[in-house]
Amino acid sequence: MTVDPILVQVKDAIGILGQSRRTIYGLIAAEKIKAVKSGRSTLIVYESLKQYAAGLPSAKIKVYGRVKRGAEPVAA
Repeated sequence: MTVDPILVQVKDAIGILGQSRRTIYGLIAAEKIKAVKSGRSTLIVYESLKQYAAGLPSAKIKVYGRVKRGAEPVAA
């Protein structure tokens, strides 16, 4: 059984969302993700990262170039 963490460090949130430190702190300031303080450490509520990511719009990918008949286009 795997258990999701309750809180993650900012460096982990950077890896989870694939965003920069500046963007993570901007999301905290905009109250799009929730953070708490434990001593001097800023910790991110993991569930808020999942909710933020789930609320992002789907990517619209355009495939350029020719695609062989019967072949599935590959999204980059």
